[in-house]
Amino acid sequence: MIKCASRLLLQGFICAAALTNATHALTLNDAIEQALHNDPIYLAAEANLAVNRARSSQAFARLMPQLTASANTNANRRDYAMLNNRGNSIPERYNSHGVQVNLTQPLLHAEKYFALNQAVLLVNQADYQLLAAEQELLIRMIQAWLDIRQGRDAVFATDIKLAAAQKELDLSQRALEKGVMSRTELEAAQARRDQAQSEQVTAQTEYSFKLAVLEQIIGQEVLPADIPANTVLSEGYASLIPEQSSAELWISQAENGSPTILAASRALEVANEEVSKQRAGHLPTLDMVASYNNAVQGSGLTGGQAGFRNTINSLGLQLNVPLFSGGEQSAKVGEALAMRDKARYELEAARRNTHLKIKQAWLAWKSSYTRQQFGKQAVRSATIALKSAESQRAHGLKADLDVLQARQQRDEVIRDLNKAHNDLILNYLKLSAETGQLSKNEVSGVEHNAIGLPK
Repeated sequence: MIKCASRLLLQGFICAAALTNATHALTLNDAIEQALHNDPIYLAAEANLAVNRARSSQAFARLMPQLTASANTNANRRDYAMLNNRGNSIPERYNSHGVQVNLTQPLLHAEKYFALNQAVLLVNQADYQLLAAEQELLIRMIQAWLDIRQGRDAVFATDIKLAAAQKELDLSQRALEKGVMSRTELEAAQARRDQAQSEQVTAQTEYSFKLAVLEQIIGQEVLPADIPANTVLSEGYASLIPEQSSAELWISQAENGSPTILAASRALEVANEEVSKQRAGHLPTLDMVASYNNAVQGSGLTGGQAGFRNTINSLGLQLNVPLFSGGEQSAKVGEALAMRDKARYELEAARRNTHLKIKQAWLAWKSSYTRQQFGKQAVRSATIALKSAESQRAHGLKADLDVLQARQQRDEVIRDLNKAHNDLILNYLKLSAETGQLSKNEVSGVEHNAIGLPK
């Protein structure tokens, strides 16, 4: 039953690989494009940029002339009575209407100029935040993609291991029946088979989880059949030697290129402008004001008088001097100063965090490069051992189990080599992302189609 299940599983993965040749196969470039259109974190950063651009337009508009117009019409009734002994009253009914146009041009509003500078800086900060979100998305995307490749390799490796353990168990059962093996040795073989089966289930579960991570990024369901099996990773990163650079060199590049540091730096500048803007709240303001007023009334100001039209044009300056606001403006200045300190500390935290990430990525890049070099040698040795076992089996010196175990060993070291290669690529791309240099084309070029894969 176990052998049958294993064969069905292998057939399922073969079918899945065949399906990737269909038009619905999800390439790495397709996944990146879908992520850029569906990832909520990246889309939120885009929306934040749009918000700040709109606020910048609002800040500029506050320095422009403000023109308003109003109109009114009224039906009036007035009782006009003479203060004499007769007590006669004269009722009057008349209409009144008017049109008024007001123009205000700010001349001296220091806080509005500081607000405009602040709005421009906020747009600049949002640009860097969007770039940081893009870099972070590309890293999440390539990590999820490489994890899926690694998960698929792990599933294949556990399939081979289970097949070898099942073969060993079958041989042990026959040996026990012939009396050449003890019950203890059979139970040990049974335990190894059960362990291999458990590892297979674990690998399948982890593979499904890694597919779910990709789903969360691109916003659509991903099946094993959607991931191409006939692709290989670029070897270009293998030629990059960590020792030819240093973590300090990457850190120096990050000081002028890291979108996280640059966004935090703009946040500090925004906080400085906020301090200036709130301090300007203590300063006088000056506006040029102009108005046009046309009023028509059907009756005079007193009873019995004829109606009239009144037109007034005015142009002048309006000065406002703040004298006392109950301490509110001073409190706003204190708040702005505290927020500036907060922004300064956040900038330092962003700088330290970026430096730490670069050091971690560089050390991991160096480690994965070393593991890759040793892994290549391990693959060569395991391949030679497998060929030797196959040759000896052909001459009757080795059993099928020996060949199966040699193939299992070969596949395991290939899996480890692939893991080292994945880590090498990922950590190099992390260094590029931390310095703001990672591009969509660079990530999509990580994987290439292959004419054929080794058996």
